[in-house]
Amino acid sequence: MNIWSGIIAVIVGVAMGLVIVAKRNVNHDAIHIINREDFVKNMRKGQLVDLRKKEDFEQKKIKGARNFKPNQIATKNSKLRKDQSVYLYCSNGKKSNRTAKKMSKEGFKNIYILEKGFENY
Repeated sequence: MNIWSGIIAVIVGVAMGLVIVAKRNVNHDAIHIINREDFVKNMRKGQLVDLRKKEDFEQKKIKGARNFKPNQIATKNSKLRKDQSVYLYCSNGKKSNRTAKKMSKEGFKNIYILEKGFENY
């Protein structure tokens, strides 16, 4: 029984270490969730990005937004500039939050998320 306790303790320790390392790289100071009023007031000062499905984007969007799949944004081939603010929105805000964390790991400094997503717009 002692061997199994030791093995389980090692596995749990390694798993916790991996979680801590993964979260450590996110720059939470770079991510800002803002209300609709502030989003509309400032979205023209940066790059406006819609993370919804292409079909939803084509039906209804915020004028001037570009549509990206979340996995396209934080790559080296992304067409977004890291030195400019990025204003993100998705359907409800959840996809934007996950994407913003990935973006902050890649060096984006000012990421603004529309609170509650496009349904709040």
